Amino acid sequence: MARPNPQWRHLQARPRAVVSFLGPHAYMSPQVYPDLARVPTWNYVAVHCTVQATLLPHNDAAGKERLLKCLIGDHEPAYAAQWRALDEELAGKLLQGIVAFELTVTSWQCKLKLNQHRKESHAALHSACAQGMPNERALAGWMETLGMTDRINQGGN
Repeated sequence: MARPNPQWRHLQARPRAVVSFLGPHAYMSPQVYPDLARVPTWNYVAVHCTVQATLLPHNDAAGKERLLKCLIGDHEPAYAAQWRALDEELAGKLLQGIVAFELTVTSWQCKLKLNQHRKESHAALHSACAQGMPNERALAGWMETLGMTDRINQGGN
């Protein structure tokens, strides 16, 4: 992160943190329920990781560049050539403005809220999700993966 960003100081003082990775998520209308006594909700898939943060030393330019290259490779591969083409002095200055850190996952939990406990809504929920936006279609895929549509496909409730 950028050196002026105060969050790195929090990681330095308290290196144990929780990191959340949100997968597909979407609003769910109460219309997916067969009865009217329901409220809107939000369905989601997420992973919550407890992590131990380790900050790289300020003068570890090689370590920072290694992490930066990984980030570029994962998120913007086309930028790699531009980074490599930077003047060495400028690249060094840019790296000085970065506080680099690594996170080691010490535990994790998968969180799924797909109305698993409301079997009476599975067919309508799956149908609404399958016809929706990309996040909703991804939630329909999770319902299929978790076997929540098996009863639907077999004609059961």
